[in-house]
Amino acid sequence: MNIFLVEDSVSIRRLLVRRLDALPGMRIVGEASGQSQALALIHWTCPDVVLMDLSLANGSGLGLLGELRRGGYTGRIAVLTAQDLDAYRRACMDAGADAFYDKASGLESLFDDLVQMLPAQGSDADDQPAALLRDGLTGLCSELALWARLDQAARAATRDGVHLAVYVLRLTGLADLPAEVADALAVQMACRLREACAESDIVARSAADRFAFVLTRVDDARQAAAHAQRLTALLAQPFHAGGRDHHLGIELGMALFPADAVSPRALLTLAEATAFGAL
Repeated sequence: MNIFLVEDSVSIRRLLVRRLDALPGMRIVGEASGQSQALALIHWTCPDVVLMDLSLANGSGLGLLGELRRGGYTGRIAVLTAQDLDAYRRACMDAGADAFYDKASGLESLFDDLVQMLPAQGSDADDQPAALLRDGLTGLCSELALWARLDQAARAATRDGVHLAVYVLRLTGLADLPAEVADALAVQMACRLREACAESDIVARSAADRFAFVLTRVDDARQAAAHAQRLTALLAQPFHAGGRDHHLGIELGMALFPADAVSPRALLTLAEATAFGAL
């Protein structure tokens, strides 16, 4: 079950992510603290469930609820709030909410209800082949390995009181090239990213035209932005394959832990949506 969290409190998002991650079958695919960002990312991720507060960093949960339903979102929307129940429950239900929970007393009911919504697992669920942990062409981490290593890095960052910066880089024009040229350029891209990282950083190829880079120790947003500029300059240099230079377009998105999101998939979702111009 894919779940999207809309909550402006980092501490509450941490709590929800920790509890939901402990429930089999639950997957956090995105996080947002404000109405406009949440609307764009929910359209981008198409989650099964949106879990939202009413008080947001900008806009309101009630406004977001109305926008989602008017825009055709058909997934389940659950409101989890500290607002007075009698005053807000009816307004939310009338606007299209499927459930309403009190933060102080309703968390366990929320988790129980989500578990009841999970589809039954087929008997062959454990028979699927394990996904590769390395990309066969570049040798970088695969998307599956990226999630695991990013989760470990987030735990270490929380322990050490530092931040993470997650970058997604999208190569434009790669699909228009002959396969052998595209492969050669992807290998060169991987080499450049390896050169730009420290031993503790993470580099992954998450799709044919997408790479992820995780800076595992960041002091503040300015340092993360400065590194984004260095990455852009490094990758702007021409690539060489097939006897000629190639200038690829590079679209870069960035997300910060824990300010922007606290779950690995949500960090990658935000950075990827930015790289694709969805925000």
